[in-house]
Amino acid sequence: MGRHEPRGGFSPVRFLDEAADDLRSLAEASRPLFLEAMRLLRRLDRGDLAPVPLHDVAKTGDLGGCGKIVPAVEGEPEYRIVVREVGGNVDVVDVIAVEDRLEDLPCLLAGLRLHRIDDPVRRSDAQRRVARIRRSLRA
Repeated sequence: MGRHEPRGGFSPVRFLDEAADDLRSLAEASRPLFLEAMRLLRRLDRGDLAPVPLHDVAKTGDLGGCGKIVPAVEGEPEYRIVVREVGGNVDVVDVIAVEDRLEDLPCLLAGLRLHRIDDPVRRSDAQRRVARIRRSLRA
């Protein structure tokens, strides 16, 4: 799980490689939603935006230390951006997932990408759910 530091002025905000892929997919799917997501991430980078805290939920694992940002564009699907503070302060924020909020997909991905779902059976179940949700989004 690598980190991608994008060009364009983001210093404390970094993207997991998978999150950078999520953003590329979003740019292809909905330019207006992509632009709104980037606008919010720039606000986060400047310290003008505080993510809504996430908690420990059985299906996603403990997402304590993570938060969500909601890019909203009328007429577009509801997306969530999941971020996490690194080092116990707000000097660095990792973007973990950017996805349609259908069936908690972004939080499931965050739990998987951060290895917060420890039980192998629950992890396998979460991976199958992610695959099923993504198939339904493509249909």
